Amino acid sequence: MIDEKYKVRRYIAEYSEETEELVAENELWDFELDAFKKEFGETNPDQPMFGCYPVLAANTDFLNPFLVKPISWDFDKSSYFVEAHAI
Repeated sequence: MIDEKYKVRRYIAEYSEETEELVAENELWDFELDAFKKEFGETNPDQPMFGCYPVLAANTDFLNPFLVKPISWDFDKSSYFVEAHAI
């Protein structure tokens, strides 16, 4: 998902627990900054969430509607993060 306001690409990154290598970048079709800040506990009102935010199993119900393609969440094999990269 390209965030035109901040000129960043936002997605869910998936990393292998075994190798710590990037496995996939799962595209978001939308990003509602205020909703994501609330879900991930970002309390700074000026923070546009440019960092990496760990995804827990408790966050999956929130994230699923924002994904372009469903993720087969497997927290034993992978770690997930909400990430943003400048475009």
